[in-house]
Amino acid sequence: MFKFAAATGLLTFATSSVVYAAGSGDEEGGVKHFGIYFFMLAIVLMAGKIGNVVEKYGQPAVVGELLAGIGLSALAYYGLDTMDDIRGSEIIAFVSSFGALLLLFLIGLESNIKDMSKVGPSAAGVAIIGVVLPFVAGAYVLGPLFYGDESSTAQLFLGAAMVATSVGITASVFKSLGILKKRASQTVLGAAVIDDVLGLIILAVVSALASGGEATVGLVVEKAALSFGFLIGAIALGQVFTKPISKAFSKIHTGVGMKLSVALAFALVFGYVAEKFGLEAIIGAFAAGLLLDAVIFEGYADPEVVEDLKAIEYKDNKTKEQVMRVVKKHSHSHIEDLINNIGMVFIPVFFVYTGLQIEFSSLLEPRLYLIAGIMSIVAILTKLAAGLAAKGDMKEKLLVGASMVPRGEVGLIFAAVGKDKGVLSAELFSVIVLVVVITTFIAPAAIKKLAADVK
Repeated sequence: MFKFAAATGLLTFATSSVVYAAGSGDEEGGVKHFGIYFFMLAIVLMAGKIGNVVEKYGQPAVVGELLAGIGLSALAYYGLDTMDDIRGSEIIAFVSSFGALLLLFLIGLESNIKDMSKVGPSAAGVAIIGVVLPFVAGAYVLGPLFYGDESSTAQLFLGAAMVATSVGITASVFKSLGILKKRASQTVLGAAVIDDVLGLIILAVVSALASGGEATVGLVVEKAALSFGFLIGAIALGQVFTKPISKAFSKIHTGVGMKLSVALAFALVFGYVAEKFGLEAIIGAFAAGLLLDAVIFEGYADPEVVEDLKAIEYKDNKTKEQVMRVVKKHSHSHIEDLINNIGMVFIPVFFVYTGLQIEFSSLLEPRLYLIAGIMSIVAILTKLAAGLAAKGDMKEKLLVGASMVPRGEVGLIFAAVGKDKGVLSAELFSVIVLVVVITTFIAPAAIKKLAADVK
């Protein structure tokens, strides 16, 4: 903790000792100067990396990055104006949005349409219950109970945020325990992907309401159909056009730079098209991730390490087969690895920036923690209930349910969209973020405990 405090102190000293050039100093002779924004971005990046200290204590990085953002909000509350400048910067907001887009693109890349079609009724049942129960509890019970004076759209956003499941956090715990191939793990991973798709459709509907639509059955059906239609249409058309487009660019160059640029361009274009359809850009990025796979990039060079391994002459077939499995794995996951490398820079910006959006004064209200605690209990119980739809004995069902508990990054994206649209009050936004932190904090330990009892 001393290292954390020392790093925070150094960050505070650095920011407080900088004198900003304002007004006309930002532009001289028609040349724009972005140095101040570089410095702001450096602060956010440094804060995120300081927050990563929580990983030493078995917690996901997202928790530390959120707490780091809340720490910056505290500095703003106690008079450091620099943090208010970062909070209000459109450029930092854009970088944060780019991080969110990369995050959903990655989730899509790590998902597989064929695997989704094979998960069976068990995973589908877990996903549907895990969406319906939290949404109804949040939007129609907890929202009216604690925030009856808020708009119905704000209550719907609360329900939407409670729907999310962090497949990344759960999968990382499964991987560390070596249980990715177990039936419970496969059920959870399949259910979490379906959960994400349904959650994004709910987000599209409530976002439409936030943009001025009237909460009618017709609008809900229209937006749900538009979301389903976009995802299905984007994937169907994409399967026709993406491979020829990718192949055309490989004629220019087959290097890693071209491969990465083409993949990113698909994500950005799909995000743009989604917005043109009245949906969130992140839905388009998710669709692009679902669409792209290793086959799309067959004409490009493999990672350098793969080329080196292929060039080795092996004396026995067993060793060669083992190495070729590694080669295949790295070849197929190359795009995910490339996007993940960029994501390691930009995705934490989203989490820190989201934490910074919390008004620190709202965190000084004891009532806030009582409400967040009650909502967290409901959030946990509704996902545990979803686990009852899984196969196996009660221990396995509880493992599945507990694995669906962490709201993580997707829940934060829902909250950030609501805040950006001006729907969520400072207090309700803070409560949602606290629920995300609490469920994300509790889940890994619960999964490890339950996994030990499941054969």
